[in-house]
Amino acid sequence: MRTGTASGIQIALLVFAVCLLAVPISSYVNETLSASKVAGDLIGRTLPFVFAALIMVCFPALRLQVAEELSRPIPSCARLEVALVAAAKIPMLLAAFGAIALWTWMTEGPAVLDQKMAYVPNEEIAHAFSADNLFLLLVLGAIVAPVVEEIVFRGFLYRAWERRWGWVPSALLVSLLFGAYHPVSFSAFASSLLFIAVLRRVGSLWGPIAVHGFSNAMIWYPFAGQFAKPASTAALGDIGSWGLQLGCLLFAAIALPTYLVLGAREDVRDREMD
Repeated sequence: MRTGTASGIQIALLVFAVCLLAVPISSYVNETLSASKVAGDLIGRTLPFVFAALIMVCFPALRLQVAEELSRPIPSCARLEVALVAAAKIPMLLAAFGAIALWTWMTEGPAVLDQKMAYVPNEEIAHAFSADNLFLLLVLGAIVAPVVEEIVFRGFLYRAWERRWGWVPSALLVSLLFGAYHPVSFSAFASSLLFIAVLRRVGSLWGPIAVHGFSNAMIWYPFAGQFAKPASTAALGDIGSWGLQLGCLLFAAIALPTYLVLGAREDVRDREMD
């Protein structure tokens, strides 16, 4: 399988060039339209995906590669596994908040933890159902971003580097880049490793796309997002109040390495051939 004639390094540079290009263009658009802060944020987050999609459509070699990647459905024998991994991704999302809380408590103390994590549930609900948040999380986050990011990072970058250096170095490099591309780097790094393991197990890019999209949708406040922090009546500076999130952190610390080991051993195509 070839990604045109582009190397993994070239693809990586292209990804970050697109992200960098989106910054001045979004600023120019915001100034031209006199956009509000909310509208400016929407434009800034949307443009990188628009540019990436245009590049994949305009370059024939990339367009053919995308079509090839998306032409392979999730095998029927792997659909239950994909569903279970997607469900397991929910506590992994909460684990990120547990890790942030634990780190803040250890390095800055209970008072800072209480101050940083304070929130008002009624305001969270109102924000969750605002038009901009619905677009960012349920359209851009749960549909557009998983497809574009999985094509670029797992379909292009991982495939290119796997052929050259093997799956472990490729998985680490791609995950480092994926983490650098996201605001919460350590959580994105762990998620990327999981998505790569799903790809290896399933043999179809639709596997990580499904897990990625489902987990992004679940972080919406009315879903799992409301459990990202303890109840507003709890003492947020008390690390004991974070039992659910810390339990999820322990689960993630066990489940992710276990699934990576499974991903290293076989994929569903091998099982179908047996």
